[in-house]
Amino acid sequence: MLEAQLIFDRYHATMDQFASGEHALIGGKPLADLPATFYVSQRKLSFAPCVGHERLLEGLMRRNIDVPRARFLREDKAGLSRTAERLASTSNPFLIRCVKPGTIMFAREPFADITGPFAETQMMEVRFEHAFDEPMTVAGRALAIRLDAGERWISDFSLRRDGSLGRAVDIAKYSYIGGFDDTSNMEAAFLLDINAVGTMAHYLVQAFLVSSRYPQRSEKGVRKHFQQACFEQWLDAHPKGTTLLLDTITLRLGVIHTIRAAKSSEGRRGALRAVRIDSGNLIKNALWVRAMLDANALEDVKIILTSDLDRNLIAEIVKRCPAVYGFGVGTKLAAEVENVAGVIFKLSQIDDLPTLKCSETPGKETLPGRLQVWRCIDHEGFFVKDVIGTDGWAASEQDRKEFSSAFPLLQPWWGNAFKTDFLPYEQPRMPTIQEQRVFVQQQVKRFRDIHNYPVELSSLTKERIRYLTEMMTRDEMGESGVVMVDYPS
Repeated sequence: MLEAQLIFDRYHATMDQFASGEHALIGGKPLADLPATFYVSQRKLSFAPCVGHERLLEGLMRRNIDVPRARFLREDKAGLSRTAERLASTSNPFLIRCVKPGTIMFAREPFADITGPFAETQMMEVRFEHAFDEPMTVAGRALAIRLDAGERWISDFSLRRDGSLGRAVDIAKYSYIGGFDDTSNMEAAFLLDINAVGTMAHYLVQAFLVSSRYPQRSEKGVRKHFQQACFEQWLDAHPKGTTLLLDTITLRLGVIHTIRAAKSSEGRRGALRAVRIDSGNLIKNALWVRAMLDANALEDVKIILTSDLDRNLIAEIVKRCPAVYGFGVGTKLAAEVENVAGVIFKLSQIDDLPTLKCSETPGKETLPGRLQVWRCIDHEGFFVKDVIGTDGWAASEQDRKEFSSAFPLLQPWWGNAFKTDFLPYEQPRMPTIQEQRVFVQQQVKRFRDIHNYPVELSSLTKERIRYLTEMMTRDEMGESGVVMVDYPS
């Protein structure tokens, strides 16, 4: 597959071309060269670990384009020659701040920003969105599932639904950081050094139908069902421990054949560690299977559930059937999700002037200025709230009654603004996925109620929003020279 190079929409290129031209002079200066800050946030998840930094880093190190693509831009109907020339350069005139990889961030909080010349900086939008959107979606969903599942085992079973192996490896990675324990994806387990899990599929039992031609018999001479034969031979092949899948035919037969197989020898009994249920009413099925196992002296055999599990179903299962040991989550992890993180890249400052985008849709308005997120801590070490303000934010006396200290989350991460010559930037150290996973777990313990954690705007940020909204919507010319019609009722 060819390496992607034109990682932007056409409107990024046309704005770059315009900003560099004679029609975009502001105060005698080209708009292209004015220092601009864009912040990066997500709108749609209540909270999520901020992950994807390594994807952003890879994109930053591969910005220039080849000759055929430069020609393609020059031949565009808008004649994007200045854009082609700029993208052929190896300069990286940016300063980027990010939160530490794995930091739990809440909706609308800036978790990164980039400062640089307007024209080039605005063309970085898609790189930031692609770097963080899916990673935060997966890690956020994994963390939410982890919180609902408690200490129960959770495995990534999404490989067959992820569309490509590369994407599946990423999903295994970010679900692991978010709190999953392991993966069924062998390539991901190898590359990421995490545990691989998985035993049998339904079609293994189906394949044993052929054994009906060569029937096995019990000690009493009764013909064994082919599924029981399958289970017995599988247990013989895995003496160190394995899991049996119960519902290829019916759950009732699966449980009966599992119990018979386990009782048929000490070795088979020792090999049976868990059973998996993959269909039906999972709560009722789990309750009944648990009762059946217990009644047959198989109290130590664990129950694992799969089948289109999402966080709501997992929470209900945990509530009504706490004896369930673990869950395998696949389709609902990344293939079928109700919403993604919705990462946005928005201009917040131009030439030292805070700016924002107004919106008639609640939640789509943006924040002004070069922002900072302050995480506030009480005397017991718990996080009590976040404040979106500036680097110079200072807590009020009233605030000091709520918390004892606060620390800024956005830190310098990459580059030096307005360096025009190529510099071999020292790459930021990326923590391992194991380190990020531990960091997420450490943070979770410091939120008393992560689902209702307060995020506030500082008084300065609120005042800027009020002032800029008023200033930007004021027009001294009013409706002069325009024929107005009534808005539809």
